[in-house]
Amino acid sequence: MLNRILPSDNQLFELARLGSLEIPRFKDRIWQKVWEYVYPLAAFLFAGCVPILASFCSAPVIVINLATENFSASAFRNPMASNSPLITTMFLLFSFSPFFMFVWGWLGIIEKRSFWTTGLEKVQIREKYLRGAVIGFLMMVLPVLVLWICGLMTFESDPTVWSGFSAIPGVLIMLVGWLVQGAAEETLTRGYLLPVFGIRYGPVWGIIVSSVLFSSLHLMNENINWIAMVNLFLFGVFACVYAMSEGGLWGVFAIHSFWNWAQGNVLGLEVSGSSIGGTALVNLIEIGPDWLTGGPFGPEGGLAVTVVLVAGCLALLYQQFIRSKKTTTVIGNASI
Repeated sequence: MLNRILPSDNQLFELARLGSLEIPRFKDRIWQKVWEYVYPLAAFLFAGCVPILASFCSAPVIVINLATENFSASAFRNPMASNSPLITTMFLLFSFSPFFMFVWGWLGIIEKRSFWTTGLEKVQIREKYLRGAVIGFLMMVLPVLVLWICGLMTFESDPTVWSGFSAIPGVLIMLVGWLVQGAAEETLTRGYLLPVFGIRYGPVWGIIVSSVLFSSLHLMNENINWIAMVNLFLFGVFACVYAMSEGGLWGVFAIHSFWNWAQGNVLGLEVSGSSIGGTALVNLIEIGPDWLTGGPFGPEGGLAVTVVLVAGCLALLYQQFIRSKKTTTVIGNASI
């Protein structure tokens, strides 16, 4: 049923087919079959290693951060924590920019295809990105607004957080980091891994594997809980279906980036368990039950966001269902 709603001939998969996903090609049929089964596992392991390898690239920023804290003992206990939006943005840039290089290298060497085939066609880029930015922003702001109206969120007075209108420069600086971070994770999980499994085993398996990896990347985050893991998986499903529906990554780039930015630096809440950048336009704190608001993990750890993600997934699947019915009708009429 779902494979009919989510056809494997969508544009995102067609771009991936421009490469040679089954290389090297063995003359022996048995070895070729073995490789075709092994390759997806190799791709999955590679995708899982990319964040680890990329994290080493943040070493220069760690040194800068320690220097700003005079190499104190407290700084060494958590060398990547900073209340400076500039340093935090540098962390995001240095930690996530290498994702693009690793994926580009793998595609060029193993699959013999260009980086743009991950879903980066130069078609309606501005329109797709702006639409995604609005969707990502609203998907985070609306559930938090409902929680605030219900008395489950309140304003927080924290002298360590630069907040209010004077914080706008810091909030905008942080947006730069989120733009790179969101695009990097989407390139790895949706642009690269989704088609590898989706082409071979069907879109449903591509969505599951991509979403499992995406949620697993957050297992070591502080204050992780089972609701957060479910929500991260659901976000992965939503992003997969959105990317397949749109036929590219520009929209999900923006959804991911503006979701995080709204959460951490517009609303001042934790992003996947971490306080990011020490700056927020409005600094909020959860006062309701953690299972609903997300508590110390941020809204992503609460059922309020679960409702939004489930609704978003159902809306996209319904949209795809309508499209598939129209396509079937057109084909049927053409056959008469």
